[in-house]
Amino acid sequence: MQDMHDGVGASLISALRSVEQGAVDDAKVSQILKGCLDDLKLAIDSMEPVDADLLLLLASLRYRLEPRLEGSGITLAWDVQDLPTLAWLDPSSALHILRILQEGIANILHHAQASTIRLVTAPETQGPVAGVRVTIEDDGRGFDTEAAVAATGGRGLRNQQRRAQAVGGTVAWTSGPMGTRFTLWLPLNQGAATTD
Repeated sequence: MQDMHDGVGASLISALRSVEQGAVDDAKVSQILKGCLDDLKLAIDSMEPVDADLLLLLASLRYRLEPRLEGSGITLAWDVQDLPTLAWLDPSSALHILRILQEGIANILHHAQASTIRLVTAPETQGPVAGVRVTIEDDGRGFDTEAAVAATGGRGLRNQQRRAQAVGGTVAWTSGPMGTRFTLWLPLNQGAATTD
C-alpha cells in the first residue's frame, strides 16, 4: 500500500497539479498517466500468487512491457532458463523485483537509444552464497555508471540499489559505447549475505 501511495499516488498528484496549472501539454499528461497505469499494473501483478517462482513473475513483466517495447521499435530477446524457487518471494519482495527491472528497462527506453534489449536468467553463486541472476543488456549508447549513481538526479539507480538490498540482493551496471549490462542478483535464501 505504501508503494502504491508513494508511486501511483504521487504521480497522479503531480499530473493533476500540472494540468491545473496548465504547465504541460496533452502528450505529457498522457505519458504521465500511462506511467501511473504501468505502476498500478506492477503493484497488482506483485500480489498475484507466484509460488516462489521468479520466472512466473518475469513472465508477467514481459506481458506488461512487450507492447511498449514493440511500440518503441525495440526488439526484446528473452533468454530465460529454469531457476530454483525463491521461498522468500512474497508480494512485497515481488514488487521490489518488478520495480527494479521496470526501472532498468525504463532507463533504456528514455536514455539508451537502443534497438535491442536482452533479458537473461541464470543460477549463480557469489562466493559461498547461492542465488539467481537476472541480466538486462542493451545495445545503446551506454553511460558513466559511477557518475550516474553519484548524481543527485540519479534517484532511479539508487532506488534500484535500495530495493535490491531490501530483498537481500545486489545490483550492478557495466556500460560502454556498445551498450549497458544491468545485473540483479538475488539470494536463494533470505538473509544470506554476499561476500562482496
